[in-house]
Amino acid sequence: MIEAKEQKRAKCFALETIGCRRNPDESEKMATQLTILGLDRVDYNQEADLYLINTCTVTGRADASCRNSIFRATKRENGAVVVVIGCYVDSESEKIARLNGVNLVVGNSEKDSIAKVLSNKFPFLFNDKPVLAEPQAVFDFYQHSRAWVKISDGCNQKCAYCIIPRVRGKLINRPASEIVDEINLLSKNGYHEVVLTGVHIGQYSWDGIKSIAELVPFILDNSSVSRLRLSSIEPQEVNPDLVEIIKKGGQRICRHLHIPLQSGSDRVLRVMHRPYSSKNYLDNLHIIKEKIDGIVIGADIIVGFPGETDNDFKESVMVAKSGLIDYLHVFSYSDRPGTESSKMSDKVAPKIIKERSKILREISDINYKAALAKEIAQTVYAVAESKTNQNKKQYWGITDNYLKILLPENLGGGREILKLNVTAAKDKYLIGTI
Repeated sequence: MIEAKEQKRAKCFALETIGCRRNPDESEKMATQLTILGLDRVDYNQEADLYLINTCTVTGRADASCRNSIFRATKRENGAVVVVIGCYVDSESEKIARLNGVNLVVGNSEKDSIAKVLSNKFPFLFNDKPVLAEPQAVFDFYQHSRAWVKISDGCNQKCAYCIIPRVRGKLINRPASEIVDEINLLSKNGYHEVVLTGVHIGQYSWDGIKSIAELVPFILDNSSVSRLRLSSIEPQEVNPDLVEIIKKGGQRICRHLHIPLQSGSDRVLRVMHRPYSSKNYLDNLHIIKEKIDGIVIGADIIVGFPGETDNDFKESVMVAKSGLIDYLHVFSYSDRPGTESSKMSDKVAPKIIKERSKILREISDINYKAALAKEIAQTVYAVAESKTNQNKKQYWGITDNYLKILLPENLGGGREILKLNVTAAKDKYLIGTI
């Protein structure tokens, strides 16, 4: 039984965000609601009266990360309220609710009204009876130098391995004017880079704006944002119009695309229900690289999808070595509850998945190193991301084409875009000077 605390100090909350780039936008919306109602925000590793965990369930590893964050909150023994929110809840609500120390589970459908939910369940968290307002636009991203704006939610694509349509629902796009208003608010608050996120951003449409290729120039024409970055976008939706928009955008559109591959085997792609072939994929990447100088392209790839043979994997390796992909996010296949692939036989042994994943990660390292080498003696524009472990006077930055760069000492820590000369490339990062 959680009891009200007598002191009238402002209660503190801590928020942990796990998973994809959609979650930070949703987390900050929740944080904005609670801050407006008088709660103070602290780091997740600090003492708080309320711990919120915004979860992900896209892979088994994501589930494990969620459980770890829940455990860190529940083991504190300080009487704090622990609330688990989001996709993992929609997937395994009863299981999470039974975890020792978890006081409440909240699905995706209630995220926008989190202040109302908490004030009803735990009124003692608020010193005064809260006056609940409409959900507020995000104006700040706690301890981040870049901002994320969700343009849509949900997905209508039915990939055999994916649980997201089940936990996020069907595709819903946000009004373009609302997106622009939020971006202008973030720009006013000092954010120079905004990342457009969503489950399926390539399917964006709203009224007269029929595609992501039309939304991007609409945003640029109606906002003062310094630069936009697109989050993950499906291969079949990177069309010539979008490529041309990125090319013409200059420094206001980041030269970076993350285009999921999932497999280099056409047979596996068909079983996955992916609507393209490996040739389609590579032909598209070739056009993008030809049109946009210096663009960096990343890809997701799943290792060990049920029935993946040695030959299927060799075809994935061939695509990875094509010279058109600059880095890979390698995912070990894991069954997701209720998906088509979870019911398939012929599962690949964990040992084989581990061996194949190692091969692809080594290829990714080689590709990324080659991308870094191309930037030597070039001028780049970077935003500081985080402090280095080795020297707290230095920061890591992210260039517009999504390469990691070590910033000069005593530079960084703000949200501005820094103009740098690249003097060298290490295995994992660039080195820049003013």
